[in-house]
Amino acid sequence: MRGSWCLFVLACAAPSMAWGSMSSEPGAAAPESSVPSEVQSAGEQVPAQSESSASGVTEGAAEQSKQAEVVAGPGASTTSASSTPVPADASFDEVPTARTVVTASRRQERLSETPVATEVITRAEIVASGARDASELLAAHPGLVVNQTFAGASLQVQGLGPEYVLVLVDGERVAGRVAGSVDLSRLSLEDVEQVEIVKGPSSVLYGSDAVGGVVNFITRRARKPLGGELRLAYGQLDRLDLDATGEARGENWGLRLSGGLQRRASYDLDTTDVGTSGSSLDGFDVSASGDLKNQGAMSLEASAGVSRRTQRGIDLGATGAVFDRASRDTSINSRVAPSWKLSDDASLRVEGSYSRFQRTYLRDQRRSSALDTVEQTRDQQARLGTQLDARLGERHALVVGAEALGEWLTADRLETGTGERGRGSLYAQDSWTLLTEPRLVVVPGARVDVDTQFGSAVTPRLAAKVDPLSWLTVRASYGWGYRAPGFQELLIDFENPSVGYVVRGNPDLKPERSRSFSVATEVRPTERSLLWVSAFQHSLRDMIGTSVEQGGEQQQFSYVNVARARVRGGELGLRQQFPWRLSGELAYSLTDGRDQSQERALEGQARHRLTAQVTWRHREWGLETWVRGALVGKRPFYPDTDGDGVANPYDSDAYLSLDARIAWRPREALQFFVIGSNLADAGNPTDLPIPPRSFQAGVAVRL
Repeated sequence: MRGSWCLFVLACAAPSMAWGSMSSEPGAAAPESSVPSEVQSAGEQVPAQSESSASGVTEGAAEQSKQAEVVAGPGASTTSASSTPVPADASFDEVPTARTVVTASRRQERLSETPVATEVITRAEIVASGARDASELLAAHPGLVVNQTFAGASLQVQGLGPEYVLVLVDGERVAGRVAGSVDLSRLSLEDVEQVEIVKGPSSVLYGSDAVGGVVNFITRRARKPLGGELRLAYGQLDRLDLDATGEARGENWGLRLSGGLQRRASYDLDTTDVGTSGSSLDGFDVSASGDLKNQGAMSLEASAGVSRRTQRGIDLGATGAVFDRASRDTSINSRVAPSWKLSDDASLRVEGSYSRFQRTYLRDQRRSSALDTVEQTRDQQARLGTQLDARLGERHALVVGAEALGEWLTADRLETGTGERGRGSLYAQDSWTLLTEPRLVVVPGARVDVDTQFGSAVTPRLAAKVDPLSWLTVRASYGWGYRAPGFQELLIDFENPSVGYVVRGNPDLKPERSRSFSVATEVRPTERSLLWVSAFQHSLRDMIGTSVEQGGEQQQFSYVNVARARVRGGELGLRQQFPWRLSGELAYSLTDGRDQSQERALEGQARHRLTAQVTWRHREWGLETWVRGALVGKRPFYPDTDGDGVANPYDSDAYLSLDARIAWRPREALQFFVIGSNLADAGNPTDLPIPPRSFQAGVAVRL
């Protein structure tokens, strides 16, 4: 009954909805191995740093016109200045419009001026989407693909899998990769100000894992003297989401506290057995952040957070055994970043961070204890870095930095039980303005990493941006990338007797290397329109794949440097503001990925993908409607269904995902909303185990 009522509400709003959605660079799905899941490897711009470092945003940037908001770049939206006060008459979800980003250059810069294309999802868009975690937010973004696996929600960028995508929070690596990927559903959104997405090679600034791109979640900072927000939503699958934030700001300091609670029942897309397609969820997160400025040139930022997620489900073994499964993930992170303004043209920043991820995995066989297991995994990361930002005259903006990264892993699945390594890095990049009319900026850069296990790696990149006409922008880049093998690929020693396979790591693996090229063009035919087209290619060598050997009744999987792959593609998109307070985006992505060793398309990767998004707002009525969708083409899979060591390939069906949110604000500080997820009811237990159609209703209050 509740679902029918929600459908009726959505139907009433349908006349005001339309298609549209996309962003600025290419992308699509990526490979997923056919081996058992446990084996899977895994507008304008100002100098910018993360939102947490955005205190230098200029007032002019915060007052950009609506035109700049439309044409700044595909997928881009206004960002929030770190400490800019919120006007008293600001609407419920409005934030300052200082359009600055940091991820592309590791320094603050205006979004429209960055030579490397950067896409931004703003706080207003996050709220409008109704997304409850990072996986839901990114699921229908152009050029990005989110896959649900045993390890959680993994992200693919430009046809490259999660092991080639670096996920950051305020510029710090997220610890706790499982099967090579960070589970995006672990990242809640109540304290995220904006998401910055850089597609293409970024190892020049970030080192290992940033082959396909970087996604940086920028957290919110206190802006109001005293305030808070509360959001509560409940719906089908017994899904409960509760978020609360509070903040205070003085003349030279700011403090922000936030917390969230999430709960969801398990779901089953195949009712013919007792197994579940999706796990239940119980979780919470708490975080605090603050900033301090003294009377001199020094400022300080610090943050800390804790989160815990418990998931439960039912699995079926190959022999018919039934297993009750549970996992508990606990994450702790902390960061401190003092900075000094050395002069009007130079600043120095030091950052130190520590993160810890711990997973406890339990598998209990029903009516037997023969195959019961309890496994512990503990991943710790510590980083210390320093960076100098300097302007040399009117034509050079220089970034020079050094960092040391240490990682320690303790896991029952590792052959030795523990693994550790360290990495020291030096990097430099110069944004060099060669011409002012037409404006031409060239950005050479290089990074050297020295790894305690793999020696040194050099990753240069050359990027350029030219504005030959006032309505035309062209960006291009060519860069090298590398990915160091993970501890699992090096040291894993795991046996699964219920299915009949063994996984062995390979300590002799070499790092993967890549060569990547991309070009993107933006055309602004009118003040309300933006058209973009882009193309890319990634060539990988020493790619880490799996080898299979039949030993008696068990298959043995191991990792080897044999595979070579090429991924290329492009994107075409349109963003448009229409009359009647309507705006939308529409984009098409083509991705052609091939495993050149086996001469076949990369597994799980759709060649064609169409995404769309539309927003309608009527401020006087207090109404807002947001709809997005993705039409995904067929995807190839190569499972060994009969256990003979030979793949039995098939193509999955195309599918449509569709989400919507309707909100009504009767008073400035009060909002009611309804969220519809997976309205087309896509999904199947074999290759698309996403939650079924569901609805949530909720309320948000600003204090």
